Amino acid sequence: MDLLQDPRYKDTPVYLFFEKYIMDVIGELPDDKIEILKNINLQHVFGTKAVDWRDVVEEVLHLSPTINIAILEQWYKQKVTTNLHNTQIDPTQFSRDFVDQYFEEHNSLDKWTEETLAEAKAFIHENQDLEKA
Repeated sequence: MDLLQDPRYKDTPVYLFFEKYIMDVIGELPDDKIEILKNINLQHVFGTKAVDWRDVVEEVLHLSPTINIAILEQWYKQKVTTNLHNTQIDPTQFSRDFVDQYFEEHNSLDKWTEETLAEAKAFIHENQDLEKA
């Protein structure tokens, strides 16, 4: 089945690309998928000024400069939770859930005060360091 015919994406195909964007941010998008996305002319599809596929998604959805922080903060929070329960996090499901939450009315994703943004950055940095160790 063509993914864009899936009811989830049929009316909002940009959601599919946002999910791929999220997977790329968390480091879970395979190289072959990245190459496919680089070769799709999303600029033409969505009529954007941006050319790079990630920039197109950011422009179409009017994503803030801190969206990657919101994504990574949620990713690491879920990883901590799943590690406590000896389970694994599914990156594909995570990306779908993030998109669903992001488009909920009154969501708190990617909404920051100076303090909460600094805390999120520190949390991400700490978890990235733990992964490297």
